[in-house]
Amino acid sequence: KQRMKQQAIECKCIRCREYGHRAQDGWEIGEPRIVRMDYEASGGKEVFLSFEDENETLFGLLRMRIQSKPVARLRAEIRGNLALIRELHIYGPEVALKQRNPTAAQHKGLGKALLREAERIAGEEFQVPRMVVLSGIGAKEYYREFGYSSRGDYMVKNL
Repeated sequence: KQRMKQQAIECKCIRCREYGHRAQDGWEIGEPRIVRMDYEASGGKEVFLSFEDENETLFGLLRMRIQSKPVARLRAEIRGNLALIRELHIYGPEVALKQRNPTAAQHKGLGKALLREAERIAGEEFQVPRMVVLSGIGAKEYYREFGYSSRGDYMVKNL
């Protein structure tokens, strides 16, 4: 990082672009907007959604895999024509559920907007009937608020 600074090269990795880091470093923070990037990986389609400002400050992200071909080695809950959310994360200072912090990015609807956009993309653009979320125990209640139900280790919703 020091060498990059000496060469006036700005790091564009996720960690260096996180809202919390940039806010601490005195960056001017702009208004977040949804940015989408699609790419092929491991024989499938990946959709990367993020909330970023004009300086590419990263407020949050969602990683989704579109699975249209059956993969026999996968668990029953994630076989077939579906979309799999592998990660949904909002950056910045951690804020407890039902609490507010005016300088934080959490609990301002960014995660909800990313989830809704992922559901729209999966259903409208890829015509997949199910959304599956790889979720930790602590986040399961969050997904229940959006109509997901627990199936094994996953949260599942029919689109």
